[in-house]
Amino acid sequence: MMHLFVALAFAALPSSLTLDEALALSHQNQPGLRQARAQVDAAEARSRQALAPLLPTVAMNVGYSRSTANFVARPGAVPSSVDTTSTLSLQSYDYWNGNLTASATLWDFGQNWNRYQASLSTAQAQAASEQSQRRTSDYSVRTLFFAAGSLKELALVAQHAFENTALHAAQIDGMVKVGTRPEIDLAQARADVANARFVLLTAKNSAAVARAKLSQALGVPLPVDCTLAGTAAEAVEGETRELPSLMDEALAARPEAKAFEAQVKAQELTIRAVRGAYLPSLGVQLGGTLASRALPTIVPNLNLQATLSWSIYEGGITVAREREGEATLRQLEAQRDSLTLQVRLDLEQALLDLAAAKQGVDVAGEARAAAQEKLRLAEGRYKVGAGNALELSDAQVKSTQAAAQEVQAKFTLSTARAALVAALGRT
Repeated sequence: MMHLFVALAFAALPSSLTLDEALALSHQNQPGLRQARAQVDAAEARSRQALAPLLPTVAMNVGYSRSTANFVARPGAVPSSVDTTSTLSLQSYDYWNGNLTASATLWDFGQNWNRYQASLSTAQAQAASEQSQRRTSDYSVRTLFFAAGSLKELALVAQHAFENTALHAAQIDGMVKVGTRPEIDLAQARADVANARFVLLTAKNSAAVARAKLSQALGVPLPVDCTLAGTAAEAVEGETRELPSLMDEALAARPEAKAFEAQVKAQELTIRAVRGAYLPSLGVQLGGTLASRALPTIVPNLNLQATLSWSIYEGGITVAREREGEATLRQLEAQRDSLTLQVRLDLEQALLDLAAAKQGVDVAGEARAAAQEKLRLAEGRYKVGAGNALELSDAQVKSTQAAAQEVQAKFTLSTARAALVAALGRT
């Protein structure tokens, strides 16, 4: 079964995967999101259960028995002057009986109604929590998608550096053979090739691990030949706006805020339901019975019963439940206020990180251009005999480091934009 699942997953994946396609895959397959959706379904089912006490209940049963009819009077049940002597007999008789009963609570001062409304709010809170989990999952997928793309680019940088270093080593080997360069230059070149090969192996392994982590976040294994398209984040609408103008949008869109609002409402309704227990409840029951000792003769009866119930004293349990509910309400309100502060912090940090990342990309681009120019000059100087192997090796290392730094700067910019999207509660 597992092999079949993997085969179907491979068949369903395109040869080139975009970020939007990756997010859609995670929404369908990520186990954590499937679990969250199941919890929403369970909460909605519980709200339907809470509706049941508001509706009438109807019950029916039919019975048949055959027994003897020997009678024994209970002391005090009949006057002592009445002869209750019964002749013992083993003769048995049929007895048929059936009843149909309908009952309903007419009024309980909002206890069941408020419980039902509280369950609806709880279901809404669970749905908002599912959206919050999806937002967190989306942020993880975005970050891992950009990381996988960036580490692949770093592997390409390492590959280019290895090939360039190997080319230098071949050139130096020729110069040493003709006697224009000392043998120590060849030893330095071979050491550089070995170091470049090690960096390349490490970069390839990191890229493979990043793809494995992305597969876990998607809930679907990624084929080896599946490429990632568009691994740099596009500009986020509103990323140049000021913090105050983004706060209202974030508080309105963040599912965590919606979840807390629904939880607060559910708790307020729960407290109202608890307070309803201080007052009486009124119920009604309508029933009908059918009885017979011998079919088809049937004897029907109808009955109507109204009940007023009032728990005058229960040992203080209702008071304790009310106090517990009020304490829970204060706790939820404090958590809601804490979330407002957290949203502001998330937004402020995302905007600051984004501004710094933009500058970092510009600086990294300038550094890479300067390092490439230095490498070009070092190669020229070495060819004409004006430079040495250490100068060439240092220029190659600095060029590789600058290229890697530019890739890292672009990745930092992409993750900063992903954090801003998450902070704003956008999908």
